[in-house]
Amino acid sequence: MKRLSVVFFTVLVVVLSSGISGKAAYVSADLMTEMMNSKKLKLLPVSKDFRNYFILQSIDNQTNIIVGDFVGSEKKIILIEDHNSDNTIDRVYEYYPDRPENNNLISLPKSTSDLVYDIESMKKDIISGEIFSKNYTYTMRSMSDLLKKINKNEDIYKHQHGYTVKIYDPDNRSTIMGDFFFGRKDGRYYLQFTTHYYKLFHSKIRPLVPQSVYCVNSKDAAVKEAVEKLVKLKER
Repeated sequence: MKRLSVVFFTVLVVVLSSGISGKAAYVSADLMTEMMNSKKLKLLPVSKDFRNYFILQSIDNQTNIIVGDFVGSEKKIILIEDHNSDNTIDRVYEYYPDRPENNNLISLPKSTSDLVYDIESMKKDIISGEIFSKNYTYTMRSMSDLLKKINKNEDIYKHQHGYTVKIYDPDNRSTIMGDFFFGRKDGRYYLQFTTHYYKLFHSKIRPLVPQSVYCVNSKDAAVKEAVEKLVKLKER
Protein backbone atom coordinates (compact mmCIF):
# COMPACT_ATOMS: atom_id res chain seq x y z
CA MET A 1 0.00 0.00 0.00
CA LYS A 2 2.83 2.38 0.85
CA ARG A 3 4.50 1.64 -2.48
CA LEU A 4 1.28 2.47 -4.36
CA SER A 5 1.01 5.76 -2.46
CA VAL A 6 4.56 6.73 -3.41
CA VAL A 7 3.93 5.90 -7.06
CA PHE A 8 0.69 7.88 -7.05
CA PHE A 9 2.40 10.90 -5.48
CA THR A 10 5.23 10.78 -8.03
CA VAL A 11 2.79 10.64 -10.94
CA LEU A 12 0.77 13.49 -9.43
CA VAL A 13 3.84 15.71 -9.14
CA VAL A 14 4.80 14.98 -12.74
CA VAL A 15 1.31 15.85 -13.96
CA LEU A 16 1.16 19.08 -12.02
CA SER A 17 4.70 20.08 -12.90
CA SER A 18 4.21 19.54 -16.62
CA GLY A 19 1.12 21.67 -16.70
CA ILE A 20 -1.14 18.87 -17.97
CA SER A 21 -3.84 20.09 -15.60
CA GLY A 22 -4.07 23.25 -17.71
CA LYS A 23 -3.92 25.47 -14.62
CA ALA A 24 -0.20 26.20 -14.58
CA ALA A 25 0.78 29.75 -15.50
CA TYR A 26 4.15 30.30 -17.16
CA VAL A 27 5.90 33.64 -17.23
CA SER A 28 6.89 35.28 -20.47
CA ALA A 29 10.62 34.99 -21.12
CA ASP A 30 10.65 38.74 -21.80
CA LEU A 31 9.61 39.64 -18.25
CA MET A 32 13.12 39.20 -16.86
CA THR A 33 14.70 41.38 -19.56
CA GLU A 34 13.41 44.51 -17.83
CA MET A 35 14.13 45.54 -14.26
CA MET A 36 11.74 43.86 -11.84
CA ASN A 37 9.80 46.14 -9.51
CA SER A 38 7.03 45.83 -6.95
CA LYS A 39 4.26 46.42 -9.49
CA LYS A 40 5.49 43.57 -11.70
CA LEU A 41 5.57 40.99 -8.91
CA LYS A 42 1.92 40.13 -9.53
CA LEU A 43 2.87 39.10 -13.09
CA LEU A 44 5.05 36.29 -11.79
CA PRO A 45 3.52 32.80 -11.62
CA VAL A 46 2.34 31.06 -8.46
CA SER A 47 3.35 27.43 -8.16
CA LYS A 48 0.55 24.88 -8.02
CA ASP A 49 2.78 22.09 -6.70
CA PHE A 50 4.65 24.05 -4.00
CA ARG A 51 7.92 24.23 -5.96
CA ASN A 52 9.87 27.38 -5.18
CA TYR A 53 11.93 29.44 -7.61
CA PHE A 54 14.96 31.71 -7.30
CA ILE A 55 16.11 34.29 -9.85
CA LEU A 56 19.18 36.51 -9.99
CA GLN A 57 18.59 39.63 -12.09
CA SER A 58 21.30 42.26 -12.54
CA ILE A 59 20.84 45.07 -15.06
CA ASP A 60 23.20 48.05 -15.20
CA ASN A 61 23.84 49.18 -11.61
CA GLN A 62 21.06 47.33 -9.80
CA THR A 63 20.85 43.69 -8.77
CA ASN A 64 17.67 41.92 -7.67
CA ILE A 65 16.96 38.56 -6.11
CA ILE A 66 13.48 37.22 -6.74
CA VAL A 67 12.12 34.33 -4.69
CA GLY A 68 8.89 32.43 -5.14
CA ASP A 69 8.19 30.94 -1.69
CA PHE A 70 5.30 28.49 -1.83
CA VAL A 71 6.08 26.15 1.07
CA GLY A 72 5.25 28.41 4.00
CA SER A 73 1.92 29.12 5.67
CA GLU A 74 1.26 31.78 3.00
CA LYS A 75 2.40 31.82 -0.60
CA LYS A 76 4.55 34.83 -1.38
CA ILE A 77 6.79 36.26 -4.06
CA ILE A 78 9.73 38.28 -2.77
CA LEU A 79 11.78 41.01 -4.43
CA ILE A 80 15.09 41.96 -2.79
CA GLU A 81 16.63 45.09 -4.29
CA ASP A 82 20.35 45.85 -4.17
CA HIS A 83 20.42 49.26 -5.85
CA ASN A 84 24.18 49.61 -6.22
CA SER A 85 25.10 45.91 -6.56
CA ASP A 86 27.15 46.13 -3.36
CA ASN A 87 25.41 43.34 -1.40
CA THR A 88 23.35 45.84 0.58
CA ILE A 89 19.62 45.21 0.92
CA ASP A 90 18.07 48.53 -0.02
CA ARG A 91 14.44 47.45 -0.21
CA VAL A 92 12.34 44.30 0.13
CA TYR A 93 8.84 43.74 -1.23
CA GLU A 94 6.65 40.74 -0.49
CA TYR A 95 3.61 40.02 -2.62
CA TYR A 96 0.93 37.70 -1.23
CA PRO A 97 -1.23 36.47 -4.13
CA ASP A 98 -3.96 34.97 -1.90
CA ARG A 99 -4.58 38.14 0.12
CA PRO A 100 -7.10 40.87 -0.78
CA GLU A 101 -5.73 43.30 -3.34
CA ASN A 102 -5.56 46.20 -0.89
CA ASN A 103 -3.31 44.22 1.45
CA ASN A 104 -1.26 41.90 -0.78
CA LEU A 105 1.94 43.94 -1.21
CA ILE A 106 4.12 45.07 1.67
CA SER A 107 7.52 46.77 1.95
CA LEU A 108 9.90 45.51 4.62
CA PRO A 109 13.47 46.11 5.84
CA LYS A 110 14.13 42.37 5.44
CA SER A 111 12.27 39.35 4.15
CA THR A 112 10.12 37.15 6.38
CA SER A 113 10.85 34.08 4.22
CA ASP A 114 12.91 31.20 5.59
CA LEU A 115 14.27 30.75 2.05
CA VAL A 116 16.10 34.09 2.19
CA TYR A 117 19.56 34.42 3.72
CA ASP A 118 22.71 36.50 3.18
CA ILE A 119 22.27 38.02 -0.30
CA GLU A 120 25.93 37.75 -1.28
CA SER A 121 25.73 34.01 -0.67
CA MET A 122 22.34 33.78 -2.38
CA LYS A 123 23.71 35.38 -5.56
CA LYS A 124 26.54 32.86 -5.72
CA ASP A 125 24.26 29.94 -4.88
CA ILE A 126 21.80 30.82 -7.66
CA ILE A 127 24.66 30.94 -10.17
CA SER A 128 26.25 27.72 -8.92
CA GLY A 129 22.88 25.96 -8.69
CA GLU A 130 23.39 25.01 -5.06
CA ILE A 131 20.22 26.83 -4.03
CA PHE A 132 18.13 24.58 -6.28
CA SER A 133 19.66 21.38 -4.97
CA LYS A 134 18.91 22.22 -1.34
CA ASN A 135 15.34 23.47 -1.85
CA TYR A 136 12.19 22.09 -3.43
CA THR A 137 12.40 23.66 -6.89
CA TYR A 138 12.37 22.85 -10.57
CA THR A 139 15.61 21.46 -11.97
CA MET A 140 17.41 24.49 -13.37
CA ARG A 141 20.45 24.60 -15.66
CA SER A 142 23.32 26.05 -13.67
CA MET A 143 27.07 26.56 -13.53
CA SER A 144 27.93 22.85 -13.39
CA ASP A 145 26.10 22.21 -16.68
CA LEU A 146 27.88 25.12 -18.32
CA LEU A 147 31.31 24.04 -17.09
CA LYS A 148 30.78 20.54 -18.52
CA LYS A 149 30.03 22.03 -21.94
CA ILE A 150 33.08 24.30 -21.86
CA ASN A 151 35.38 21.50 -20.72
CA LYS A 152 34.14 19.38 -23.64
CA ASN A 153 34.24 22.39 -25.98
CA GLU A 154 30.79 21.30 -27.09
CA ASP A 155 27.90 23.37 -28.54
CA ILE A 156 29.65 26.68 -27.84
CA TYR A 157 29.23 29.59 -30.24
CA LYS A 158 31.00 32.95 -30.30
CA HIS A 159 28.43 35.73 -30.19
CA GLN A 160 29.21 39.46 -30.06
CA HIS A 161 31.13 40.10 -26.81
CA GLY A 162 30.73 36.61 -25.40
CA TYR A 163 29.66 33.02 -25.94
CA THR A 164 26.36 31.23 -26.33
CA VAL A 165 26.14 27.63 -25.13
CA LYS A 166 23.28 25.29 -26.02
CA ILE A 167 21.98 22.12 -24.39
CA TYR A 168 20.16 20.08 -27.01
CA ASP A 169 17.61 17.37 -26.37
CA PRO A 170 19.49 14.06 -26.89
CA ASP A 171 16.32 12.57 -28.37
CA ASN A 172 15.80 15.48 -30.75
CA ARG A 173 18.90 17.50 -31.62
CA SER A 174 16.80 20.22 -33.24
CA THR A 175 15.26 21.10 -29.86
CA ILE A 176 17.01 23.19 -27.22
CA MET A 177 16.43 22.20 -23.61
CA GLY A 178 18.51 25.01 -22.14
CA ASP A 179 20.97 27.71 -23.07
CA PHE A 180 23.55 30.04 -21.58
CA PHE A 181 25.28 33.27 -22.45
CA PHE A 182 28.35 34.76 -20.81
CA GLY A 183 30.55 37.66 -21.80
CA ARG A 184 32.11 40.98 -20.86
CA LYS A 185 32.29 44.41 -22.44
CA ASP A 186 33.68 47.76 -21.30
CA GLY A 187 34.16 46.55 -17.74
CA ARG A 188 30.62 45.19 -17.45
CA TYR A 189 29.43 41.59 -17.33
CA TYR A 190 26.76 39.46 -19.01
CA LEU A 191 25.45 36.14 -17.69
CA GLN A 192 22.24 34.33 -18.60
CA PHE A 193 20.98 30.85 -17.68
CA THR A 194 17.74 29.57 -19.24
CA THR A 195 15.98 26.23 -18.75
CA HIS A 196 13.31 25.65 -21.37
CA TYR A 197 12.46 22.19 -20.08
CA TYR A 198 13.91 19.05 -18.57
CA LYS A 199 12.77 15.44 -18.55
CA LEU A 200 11.33 13.34 -15.77
CA PHE A 201 10.52 9.81 -16.86
CA HIS A 202 8.76 10.41 -20.20
CA SER A 203 7.44 13.88 -19.34
CA LYS A 204 8.84 17.26 -20.32
CA ILE A 205 8.82 19.59 -17.33
CA ARG A 206 8.80 23.32 -17.97
CA PRO A 207 9.88 25.58 -15.09
CA LEU A 208 7.38 28.34 -14.39
CA VAL A 209 10.16 30.90 -14.85
CA PRO A 210 12.69 29.77 -17.47
CA GLN A 211 15.50 32.13 -16.41
CA SER A 212 17.35 31.57 -13.16
CA VAL A 213 20.05 34.13 -14.06
CA TYR A 214 19.58 37.24 -16.19
CA CYS A 215 22.45 39.73 -15.96
CA VAL A 216 23.12 42.43 -18.57
CA ASN A 217 25.73 45.18 -18.29
CA SER A 218 26.16 44.16 -14.66
CA LYS A 219 28.78 45.34 -12.20
CA ASP A 220 27.84 42.87 -9.46
CA ALA A 221 30.85 41.12 -7.95
CA ALA A 222 29.24 37.65 -8.03
CA VAL A 223 28.45 38.04 -11.72
CA LYS A 224 31.94 39.34 -12.46
CA GLU A 225 33.57 36.42 -10.62
CA ALA A 226 31.51 33.86 -12.53
CA VAL A 227 32.05 35.44 -15.96
CA GLU A 228 35.79 35.90 -15.47
CA LYS A 229 36.07 32.23 -14.50
CA LEU A 230 34.10 31.13 -17.57
CA VAL A 231 35.99 33.34 -20.03
CA LYS A 232 39.34 32.21 -18.64
CA LEU A 233 38.30 28.57 -18.99
CA LYS A 234 37.00 29.04 -22.52
CA GLU A 235 39.98 31.04 -23.79
CA ARG A 236 42.76 29.08 -22.09
